[in-house]
Amino acid sequence: MKKVSSLVVTIALINPYINDAFTPSRGDRSSTHLHATASSRRDFLTTSIAIGSLAATSALVISPLPGVADVSDGNALPQGAAQFSRVIKVRAQLKSVAKRVTEQPSEIDKAEWDKIDDFLRTVYSAGEDMKVIAKGIYEPAKKTKADEDIKLLQSLVQVAQKPVSNKDSAGFGVVAAKADDLFGDFLDLLRDIPDEL
Repeated sequence: MKKVSSLVVTIALINPYINDAFTPSRGDRSSTHLHATASSRRDFLTTSIAIGSLAATSALVISPLPGVADVSDGNALPQGAAQFSRVIKVRAQLKSVAKRVTEQPSEIDKAEWDKIDDFLRTVYSAGEDMKVIAKGIYEPAKKTKADEDIKLLQSLVQVAQKPVSNKDSAGFGVVAAKADDLFGDFLDLLRDIPDEL
């Protein structure tokens, strides 16, 4: 409502004749009943159209499109790049979690094992991001291999839940190493530069 009133004030300052559409004429102030003339109706209609078009235009100009807003603000990546970035981050996090679990198993308490279990869900969802990325692979053999790697990764995550629930650091380390290899294989499939170069 505040925007509309500020628009009316702005238009009133730009066009001095608009004020006449909203106030009674000076000659009719002593009269107790309304006298609507054709010119005041025309002025009111013109003013209403001007205000409406200005409000609609300003609403379109002021509010950016949601798909463009985040990227133009510089705080988000477009979908394909965001998915690829998440896959890279999850792989790096998996390496650090596996290192912590295998090198310092005695320091990990139940709460941290629960967080590792939650992290496995993140690794599983990285497989969903990988499925979207794999749609960009056009070579049939590579695409088939990528799909197999993704399915195997997601099944490994399900297998990894058993060592986590048993607090088996060695078992988790083995599964995490296999998952890291699958991440590496998948990322190798995305390269389209021949090895000879």
